[in-house]
Amino acid sequence: MIKRILQKYKSMPSQAKVVFWFTFVGFLQKGVSVITAPIFTRILSTEQYGMFSVYTAWSDVLVIIATLYLHMAVINNAFMKSGKTKEHVVSAFQGLSFLTTMIILGIYLLFRQKVDILIGLPSPVVLGMFISFVFAPPYYYWTIYERYQYDYKKMIVVTAGITVLTPLAGLAAIFLSNQDYWGEARIFGKIAVLCGTGLVFALINWKKDHTFFDKDLWKYALCFNIPLIPHFLSETILNQSDRIMINGYCGQSEAGIYSVAYSAASLVLIFSSAVNTAMVPWQYEKLRDRQYKQMAHILYFVLMGLGLLSAGMIMFAPEVIRILAGTKYSDAVGLIPTLAASVFFNYLYQTLARVEMYYDKRIYTVIGTFAAAVVNIVLNMIFIPLVGYQAAGYTTLAAHILLCVLHYFFYRRVCKMCVDGKIYSASILLGISVAVLIIAFAMMILYQYTVLRICILAGVFVLVFIFRKRLMSIVDLVIKH
Repeated sequence: MIKRILQKYKSMPSQAKVVFWFTFVGFLQKGVSVITAPIFTRILSTEQYGMFSVYTAWSDVLVIIATLYLHMAVINNAFMKSGKTKEHVVSAFQGLSFLTTMIILGIYLLFRQKVDILIGLPSPVVLGMFISFVFAPPYYYWTIYERYQYDYKKMIVVTAGITVLTPLAGLAAIFLSNQDYWGEARIFGKIAVLCGTGLVFALINWKKDHTFFDKDLWKYALCFNIPLIPHFLSETILNQSDRIMINGYCGQSEAGIYSVAYSAASLVLIFSSAVNTAMVPWQYEKLRDRQYKQMAHILYFVLMGLGLLSAGMIMFAPEVIRILAGTKYSDAVGLIPTLAASVFFNYLYQTLARVEMYYDKRIYTVIGTFAAAVVNIVLNMIFIPLVGYQAAGYTTLAAHILLCVLHYFFYRRVCKMCVDGKIYSASILLGISVAVLIIAFAMMILYQYTVLRICILAGVFVLVFIFRKRLMSIVDLVIKH
């Protein structure tokens, strides 16, 4: 069997090998953070863990404003359409990011007290957050450049190093500090690694091309991405506002419990994010070459795999939470089904939105994501005070379903204008989506029946074994595309 697997790997096209290894890198990067979560949940109190999760939520929102998120969307278009070398694009974008982050850092220093009160975190932590924004973009640009070079070996080594170093730095900072400040120490450990690695990659990118200012690229980047800032903010708020609002309505302890549930659901997010990261250059190339049928085949295969992973996560949520965080986070179990299903719909929406991005129909992307974020916030404002923080899981799922519905209609409109037809089958997408929802809510009923859940899992393995040849033929078909 091992020889057969190696033969199949050797026969894979080079692009398929790159997708495989970039997916592996994504798994490694996010997987270690999930695997190390049990260590921090047991060391830190729920309030301290909640502080770290609130910091992460605010950081994910504010970094968009500070960096203009130039590593998203626009850099892929610049690589494909600017006519300039990728090294030149990376260097110019890095220069623009440095300028914008320094401006935001300066604004923060002018209004420091008011911003600290708004965020609700200690002043040194907020200052460290804004300083880290200066060093965040270079690493993103380097990884994107390596994806387009299809050089996965350096990516594996670098990502493994950073992935291991980040939690180790957090642990070192915790053990070197007073117990009352362990929450802050966990945050500063992460900031230290981010700043150190960011400086290294800034020098690496600069060495390849010494461009700081390029009028045409800066103008293109600003004109392309500034209108998308509401979209990026809405997307992040959609994923992070729950923790911020739970912290405001219920407290840091409840925010910590919700964060543990989100981390558990992130086991599915590991797969979707890793595949998404690896597939972006490939999808852009397929759109450029108008190879839509191949795109559709791959998407259906990935969606089914993601649906199965979501089902597995939902089925064994009690055991996952027990392993990840222990009994003090047992209330997080009820959040897993809705959050895992939300991860599925988040991946589906990104695939649809990428078609809008490629054909520069950004207004549709902004409208869809903004509407979903507003709905999520409004639902949270209504139901969290009434029901408690558990309501956030259902509001998140409802918002992600709305997100997919809106982007599907926008994607179809873009296809009529630019593709002269459609890329994906509505019936197949709907069928997979409905199946994920049915499984999500059905499994919640079975949490008290551990033996039955194990029997279901065993039945799935038996079916996989019986139909293994058919499944392998499907995998071979996907690999050939």
